Amino acid sequence: MTQKVLFLNPLKDYIDGLKQSTPEGFELTVLPAGTPVESMCEEAVDADFIVSGIEVPEEVFRAAGQAKFIQYMSSGYGQLPPAVLDSLGIPVAQMKTHSISVAEHAVTLMLTLLRRIPASVVALHEGKWRQDLDEASYSELYGKTVGIVGLGNIGRWVGKVVHHGFGANVVFYDNAEIPLTVSELISAKQVGLEELMGASDIVCVNLPLNTESDKLIGEAELARMKDTAVLVNVGRGEVIDERALIRALREGRIAGAGMDVFDNEPLGLDSELLGLDSVVCTPHMAGVGWENVQRRIETVWQNINTVLDGGIPRGVITQTKRVPSLQH
Repeated sequence: MTQKVLFLNPLKDYIDGLKQSTPEGFELTVLPAGTPVESMCEEAVDADFIVSGIEVPEEVFRAAGQAKFIQYMSSGYGQLPPAVLDSLGIPVAQMKTHSISVAEHAVTLMLTLLRRIPASVVALHEGKWRQDLDEASYSELYGKTVGIVGLGNIGRWVGKVVHHGFGANVVFYDNAEIPLTVSELISAKQVGLEELMGASDIVCVNLPLNTESDKLIGEAELARMKDTAVLVNVGRGEVIDERALIRALREGRIAGAGMDVFDNEPLGLDSELLGLDSVVCTPHMAGVGWENVQRRIETVWQNINTVLDGGIPRGVITQTKRVPSLQH
């Protein structure tokens, strides 16, 4: 029997890859962004599997009455509330493939800030060759203390790269219980958030947004940072009080910030962050990379086959881990 896989509101980079990799026994139907909700619902009725791109409405998932599994193509963008996803009664999974890309981007932001790359590029374009170069304002990552806020998959990759690759010391804060074997693997020491903010030369935030992380880093936490320290955020913008961060940067209470995520996205051109020389901003692109596209496409078919075999797919975020009728 042919299994119908419905790909809704896809990003263009994934369409050809999923089409070309569709295994025998599956039929892939792609509905591009802009497809009317009514049309999506009609196609969802007889879909065996849903692959969700950007901002798929709840009613489309509700219409997929015979679907066995829903796979999000992202780690969080456009996801419905957990209670809504739980009520569907089938497993829903997010992608867990982007950790390497995001971690490399985080380290790139660290090095860009420490090595003052933007200012150096501007000076070069202005015809200045090392004029007025203040060596005291340039730093190495080697030997620095990197404080990781959130030691999930991304945080662990960041820790491994900065410790084993750059000789940095690593401390971390996480509300979740982190196995000792994990922290020992990257030689990371667990500390409280207050201690981390005060001890770190680089604070790297990797947390998802939830009730515990919303505005976790505010005025008081930023006030504990060294005036030579920098902050990097590749988690979610709302984890940091953006107004408090701008004040700290403007007043020189911290040395800089590297931001890939923001309170409001897309970031407005009138944002004060874009006007600060000590800030490097990128457009929520940390997870972008061709290798990650390939990993996500592979994960779609692996997870679908896992569900058909009665197993639990990777990255499930719902209370329902597997479809009862498919259990062995």
